[in-house]
Amino acid sequence: MDGSLPAGSIAAMASPRTVLLVAAALTAGCAGAPLKPAAPAESRAVSEPPSRTRLPSETAARRAVETARSLAGQKEIVVGGVRFGEGCAALVLAAYQQAGRTLPAGATDVKSLHALAKAGGALRRTRPAPGDMVFLADTPGGRAEHVGLVERIGGGGTVTVLHRTGRGVVRLRFNTGQPWKARGDDGQILNDVLVVGGGRVSAGRLLVAYATLL
Repeated sequence: MDGSLPAGSIAAMASPRTVLLVAAALTAGCAGAPLKPAAPAESRAVSEPPSRTRLPSETAARRAVETARSLAGQKEIVVGGVRFGEGCAALVLAAYQQAGRTLPAGATDVKSLHALAKAGGALRRTRPAPGDMVFLADTPGGRAEHVGLVERIGGGGTVTVLHRTGRGVVRLRFNTGQPWKARGDDGQILNDVLVVGGGRVSAGRLLVAYATLL
């Protein structure tokens, strides 16, 4: 599995304020691609990413979130003159590299990142924290097809995730404590509602796991 999406998978947000995911955009939005250098505007050569001093986990998580947040709305995942690929894994790779965590060369797509986290015993279904990877499925109970980065945990446990799609880096909200509800009793959004295969699914039902390698 390379993370690419078939037409009719996660298609569009039903939030009245924003439409974050569109089927045509997502068709290539999570396709895995290897890390490669991108020529800067002046077309000079770019060397491999510099090695970085390993940061404490809390600092690394903050740096990862800042990097991902700075790319919100961007289609190209390019940081420091390096292109990190076209798929949703590219955002995680860029954020982790800027946080001083260069992942193994083979960890370039959703499947390999999930396998790496599983091998390290890092997968979990609870206790999300900023900077965590979050794996999502196309259908409730499905396998990991998407990966994003937890930006923040809001009131009532609603998680905001930064996720790279064909439309660029967008925000997705979900709440696994109340996965069936789009809004709380106070009217606040708990789960963005996604169009999946002709039906509507609240985002909280698509969680596969959280993990951190920071």
